[in-house]
Amino acid sequence: MRLNRSPAPPSARPPEDKTTIFASAGSLALRIAFLVALDVIAFQLGVALGSRISIFLGIGIGVFVAVVNAVFLFRKLYPWRWIMPALAGMFLLVIYPMGYSVNLAFTNFGEGHLLTREQALKSLGNEYYTAANPVTYTAYVYSRSATDPQPTDFRFWLVDPAGKTFIGSLEFSALQPVDPADPLYADRDAKGIPNTLGEYTRIPPQRFSQRLQNFSLADPPDQVRLTKLQLLSQSFAAQRMQPRYSFNEATNQLTDLQTGKIYRDESGYFVTGEGASLEKLNPGFSDYIGLENVLRVINDPNVREPFWRVFAWTMEFAFLTVFTQFGLGLLFAMVLNSSYLPLRWLWRSILIIPYAIPFWITAQTWRGLLNPLYGPVNLFIQSITGVSPQWFTDPTLAKIAILFINMYLGFSYMMLVCLGALQSIPADVYDAALIDGASDVDRFRYITLPLLLVAIGPLLIASFGFNFNNFTIIELVNNGGPAFSASSVAGHTDILLSYTYRLAFGGKGAEYGFAAAIGIFIFLIVATITFFNFRFSRTLEEVSENV
Repeated sequence: MRLNRSPAPPSARPPEDKTTIFASAGSLALRIAFLVALDVIAFQLGVALGSRISIFLGIGIGVFVAVVNAVFLFRKLYPWRWIMPALAGMFLLVIYPMGYSVNLAFTNFGEGHLLTREQALKSLGNEYYTAANPVTYTAYVYSRSATDPQPTDFRFWLVDPAGKTFIGSLEFSALQPVDPADPLYADRDAKGIPNTLGEYTRIPPQRFSQRLQNFSLADPPDQVRLTKLQLLSQSFAAQRMQPRYSFNEATNQLTDLQTGKIYRDESGYFVTGEGASLEKLNPGFSDYIGLENVLRVINDPNVREPFWRVFAWTMEFAFLTVFTQFGLGLLFAMVLNSSYLPLRWLWRSILIIPYAIPFWITAQTWRGLLNPLYGPVNLFIQSITGVSPQWFTDPTLAKIAILFINMYLGFSYMMLVCLGALQSIPADVYDAALIDGASDVDRFRYITLPLLLVAIGPLLIASFGFNFNNFTIIELVNNGGPAFSASSVAGHTDILLSYTYRLAFGGKGAEYGFAAAIGIFIFLIVATITFFNFRFSRTLEEVSENV
């Protein structure tokens, strides 16, 4: 039997929960207030960073804030609010730095090219020259401070060859013409020169001759520069200077008005001439140069040879470091895992000391121990062999020292990891192998090592990636030395990251764009190695399933 139920009359409906209604309204109001405050801050931050650093950063901030608004206003997207801080951090700390580095790799940004094109033109526009037969003024000096006048405390009464008079100051945008008979300046000397200019009092120019030499006053498009002290007249000679360069926006050319040379825009410089006669104007400016930085690594022999030598050593350093740290750590872990070893707690405490002490202290300590002149290690070796090894100047010994110190710094960590992994391997697996007649070597080879690698394989991959970029130990022990040659910024113990650092911040000039291009190579290399290492880890997991 089908029953038809009519809706309950309004009087019979349960009353709405006013608490829920007000709670929802209050929650919405709080969200809107939060978004308004966020939008205001983000707008100001986006405009400031977009105009000063990069327009892409400003756009990225705007896009992210738009996503935040959508997440907090739409019910279906509201659960995503919990990951918004993580996305913000990923954008600011990962995505934007990567994008900025890639963009920088295609520019010539570096020493000599730190300015923008507009800033370089402005700098060149501030250069003036003295034309033939320049207008020469006689400049009388006035100051409102008698003891230590600042540049804005000076004013000048200038008289040109035709007898016209002007007042000049840094506070003026141009020379101010003055009637020589102006009653405002009635207090004059016998030559008709005012003794005061309002609150400014005439002073002997020799009192501040060094401060006033080459003092410049604006009088667009020219400027007037004090050039010579004239003691007899108690004044300075001042010459009218003309702008040296004129830029034509239509032709994108810069003309030297003094020499008549025309400069074109080329690879971050204004240049004229070709080949051996090529002339460049400084300062240069940052500009896009395409794949030039990337091709330098391949085509330029002065870059290619040290780069690939550094790359080869980086691979050796990362692999040998992981191999030696893991090998020594596993050896100690297997010894400490034995139940027959007396005082195991004591040996564990001693062996963990290198991991507990800050690594920079340990690195500096080993640097002192290996000192060729007074290091205890060298003195001991010299007492036996008669030779003191040159750990920091011989390329081979320097690499051995780096590997040994890094092994000492990392084996304790590997020992702890291996010790935990060994204790997680079931004992019945070994019992079954013993019943089958497996020897100690067989059990280690076919049971312990495969199961151990499954557990710590990802850690070994991470350790390889860390040591591939282990800038700190390279810098602390030997600063990447010894150098390949006197003209090279790379050293025999430099890894790619330290070599990139020296290109960007040291050597004979900072090359940020080129360093960013090498950073792309490093990223691709590490990404490729990590990919194959994870494939290897998957193979280990398949092997462990059959153990």
